[in-house]
Amino acid sequence: MSTSAHTIAEPASTASPLAVLQSILSNPTDLEFVNQFTTDDFIYVSLNYEHAELKQIMPWAGTNEGTKGLVQTFIDVSRYWTVDDFQIQDSFENNDGAAIFGSFTYTSKLLGKTVTSPFAVLARGENGKLFYVQFMEDTFATARSFRESGEYLIKASPDGSEISV
Repeated sequence: MSTSAHTIAEPASTASPLAVLQSILSNPTDLEFVNQFTTDDFIYVSLNYEHAELKQIMPWAGTNEGTKGLVQTFIDVSRYWTVDDFQIQDSFENNDGAAIFGSFTYTSKLLGKTVTSPFAVLARGENGKLFYVQFMEDTFATARSFRESGEYLIKASPDGSEISV
């Protein structure tokens, strides 16, 4: 397998979790490529641990065992939205983990609705491979990019007031 287009600065066995995560994000839709950076027991959590209603809207949502869940998420995101912008704004790491923070702008392919959301990625790894990645975003905003019509009647305030969204 050739990875000449996607080289990491350090050998895989010594690459930090942040370097590994950045490598994965450089080509997240190529399963063979991503597999070299993940363990056999890899877990990917997308948006939440498990939420049946959200999974109907975004089938990748929830806890996924295996690298294929992460790769399929990035494939599906490109099927559902046009990625207009993806900016990493900050990152942190320690010995066994890393976090990346940023924002993205997506336009839904069917309705043409554009949304911008912050995102956060938490990664855990050791020996140059990741065993856990969790991706969070403003799921309310991204799911609303698929809303064709209708509104929600929201009653959240302790004073009992209602708002329509």
